[in-house]
Amino acid sequence: MKTTIANLLLILFIFYCVTLAFLYFKQSSFIFFPTGISKSKEFLLKQFSHFEVNINHDGFNLHGWFINRESSPEHPLIIYYGGNAEEVSNNLFDLEKYEKESLLFMNYRSYGKSTGSPSQASLFSDALFIFDHFSDTYSISSTNIILMGRSLGTAVATYVAKHRQVKAVILISPFDSLVKIAQEHYPVFPVKLLLKQPFESVQIAQEITAPMIAIIAGQDRIISNERSVNLVEHWGGKSHYVTIKDAGHNTISNYPQYWDTLRLFMSKMAKISV
Repeated sequence: MKTTIANLLLILFIFYCVTLAFLYFKQSSFIFFPTGISKSKEFLLKQFSHFEVNINHDGFNLHGWFINRESSPEHPLIIYYGGNAEEVSNNLFDLEKYEKESLLFMNYRSYGKSTGSPSQASLFSDALFIFDHFSDTYSISSTNIILMGRSLGTAVATYVAKHRQVKAVILISPFDSLVKIAQEHYPVFPVKLLLKQPFESVQIAQEITAPMIAIIAGQDRIISNERSVNLVEHWGGKSHYVTIKDAGHNTISNYPQYWDTLRLFMSKMAKISV
């Protein structure tokens, strides 16, 4: 009997170790879910072809859409950073919900028509390059730029906000640390030791002075409200959050309150000079 139990424990231990190895080496596939553009969607996107932009960074093509309007403190440029499974062209179908802001939607590496492979390092590096490229090329002051990130994109927006002086930051379903999220979802694994791409936004949040608003889904089952609020509480500049009670992680932008909140925040920021 003891031998049987010992053998069973050994098998479970080996299985656990194999699982750890699998998670370690394949973790990128659990973090990033690159989405392409189907032929049917390409047809729909033809109406926005005059907004398309391509830039090269480190030998990779980064593709997106730039809606260039006259930039001013009252009408800034919004740079958007998508979620881990988001091909950002979907945002083009909501252009009428913005007013006179310029808008930049760029896909991460391997998303949409962008090439390369995504990683924490590449997302951060590309984001700074894109920021500087459009700021310099179109003579847009960094203080006339608002960063807007959703889900994983909130970590990218937070990173850029630390390294560039911006007008404001909008975070949709933000999180303090990918490590803490993973610990909540996979408590049996030592994720802090396994995770090579921790996206530790909370560690740099206190250094950021730009005003920030977070919009949180009350029924979010992917990023708990605790993780979102913790980032807001650690933010260095003025920050607050709005919770959309009935919204889920992937449905938050379907609610009128989401757009009402954005418009109210934008109107307040229009009155502020940096």
